[in-house]
Amino acid sequence: MLARWIGVLDIYDNLLVQIATVIRLEDHHKGFQNLASVSDALRVFLDAVGSPRIQLELVRVDRSVGRVLGDHVIANQFIPQTDRAAMDGYAVRSSDVQDASEANPVVLQLVGESEVGETCKIRVQVNQAVAVATGSSVPSGANAVVMVERTKILPGRKVSVFSSAAHGQNISKRGEDVKPRTLVLNRGRRIRHEDIGILKALGVERIRVVRRPRMAVISTGNELTKLSKHHRPDKIVDINRSILSGMIGELGCVPVDVGLARDDEKEILALLKKALRSCDALIVTAGSSVGEKDLVPRCVNRLGRPGMLVHGVAMRPAMPTGLAVVDGKPILSLPGFPISAIFGFRVFVRPLIARLLGSEEIVDPVVRAVLKERISNSPGFRAFVRVTLRRTLDGLVAEPLKIQRSSVLMSLVAANGIVTVQEDVAVIEAGQEVEVAVIGEIAS
Repeated sequence: MLARWIGVLDIYDNLLVQIATVIRLEDHHKGFQNLASVSDALRVFLDAVGSPRIQLELVRVDRSVGRVLGDHVIANQFIPQTDRAAMDGYAVRSSDVQDASEANPVVLQLVGESEVGETCKIRVQVNQAVAVATGSSVPSGANAVVMVERTKILPGRKVSVFSSAAHGQNISKRGEDVKPRTLVLNRGRRIRHEDIGILKALGVERIRVVRRPRMAVISTGNELTKLSKHHRPDKIVDINRSILSGMIGELGCVPVDVGLARDDEKEILALLKKALRSCDALIVTAGSSVGEKDLVPRCVNRLGRPGMLVHGVAMRPAMPTGLAVVDGKPILSLPGFPISAIFGFRVFVRPLIARLLGSEEIVDPVVRAVLKERISNSPGFRAFVRVTLRRTLDGLVAEPLKIQRSSVLMSLVAANGIVTVQEDVAVIEAGQEVEVAVIGEIAS
């Protein structure tokens, strides 16, 4: 009998949990008929974007850092082009000094010097040496370099050697760095500072890179105003365009500030059409939900086909995100709260820009840390929890910020890490180890 009652209570508890889950989900997406998962939304969006035609342009190597390579770079020469001394000393034949030691030094005839940047025409014969400096050519006949610290100059242009030197010792061999026909840099690579060095060494002055896509940024809302010391207290300074423009530029695109529209279909449509004419992709913030003044999805659908593909994504923050394609150009309708707009950008614009540039997506470095406090999540939603990472004697610790609301900009400004909670995870307990995307400096 007791077992039966325990079974009934278990069923009752499970039913309460299911009801609570439904209530939470409905509360999260009131007005939205369906919410797409993050993975499905991204897949549908990128499938509709397809593979845009990559346009290339020629730029000077000195100005190519951060640009995406349009072609493979294949070496056409040896680097270094000759054997070079790896340190200051004397170029010798290894067989001549194989028995050299402090107790039994070998005396060699000094027959010249190899100058850095000059061709050395001396040939080393038996029991001869040539003075070399780091980077100077190793003369023919020599196959090793003895460190200057293991030698002593003697009268009569002689040098006493106190240690042996194996064949090839202290020599940078011809082609040690790069050989002809070597694939040096892959197409689609974002050029780094060190890449400039190898390109210069190969004699490359100009390089073909992917043209930077132009990405429009539009804000909407009657409550918004431009930055001013004297703006009315009932107005909100529009900061989304500045934030998103900076993020766009960091990822290698050209941000285009198209302007601010009031909650008016004609104004919004006019800016959208202007952006479509001049840009490769569009981002619109605010007006993305399902309220009476949320006009952006409706306006996007009036522009052309296929229009809005996804409207509402099961993620926190940035649930009212909309993803569209019009006449082959991607349009992202992001929520108005800056935090939501930023996370919508991180999740959907980052991979879009990688697709437009034909490159790999830029992602944040990830570390593992121990969670200091419990994190709860609504089932079916992917949550992005802002945390502060700090180093302790026991390792990294991640502490969730007390306020996670998307209306609080400091919830991201004060964070230096993000914990992503997947849709099938309801709770992460304190003390568990989690992966943290690092977005700022880690303090001790």
